[in-house]
Amino acid sequence: MTVGIGFSLRHFTALMIPLALGGWAGWSIVPAFAIAQREDALFALLAGVIALGSLLAGFMVTLMLFSGRIDNASLLTLEELEAYTERIKFLLSSQAQTLFASVLSAAFAITWLCFYALQLDQVTQRIVGASCFGFTFVALLRCVLVPLQIYEIHEASLDDAVSDRRERERAKFKPQG
Repeated sequence: MTVGIGFSLRHFTALMIPLALGGWAGWSIVPAFAIAQREDALFALLAGVIALGSLLAGFMVTLMLFSGRIDNASLLTLEELEAYTERIKFLLSSQAQTLFASVLSAAFAITWLCFYALQLDQVTQRIVGASCFGFTFVALLRCVLVPLQIYEIHEASLDDAVSDRRERERAKFKPQG
C-alpha cells in the first residue's frame, strides 16, 4: 500500500492486538447470552452493534472522501506534495481499516443472530460472538483516532498555507538586484 514492510507491520499489529483483546472478551462473555432469559439483552446488544457498525461505516466513507483531497496541489513543491501525499496515504489506510472493522462487526453481529436463531452449537456461536466483539473493539478503538486524524489533515493544510504566504511576503520585500 505505502512505504514497505514497517508500515504494514505497524498496521497489522494495530489491528491484531485490539482484535485479540476484543475477541477474548467476546469469547468470555458470549456464554452468558446463551441463556433463554437473556435473549432480549442479546438482541438489543447485537442491534446496537449493527447500528454502530453501519453508522461508523458511513462516517468513515465520508471521511475518506474528504481526506483524500489535496487543495492547491499544483502550488506545492515536489517535496511538500510527496510529504503531504504520504501523510494522506497513511490516514486513508488507517481509515480503511476502521471502515473494514465497522462493516465486519456488523456482519458478525448479523451472523451471530442467524446462528442463534438456527440454534447452532455453542462453540460456533462463541467463535462468531468473539469475532463480533473483536471487530467492534477494533472499530471503537480506531474511532478514538479520528479526531486526531482530522486535526492532522487540517494542521498540514494550514501549515502549508502559512508557509506559502510567508514565501510570498518574503518575495515582496526581497531587494531587487
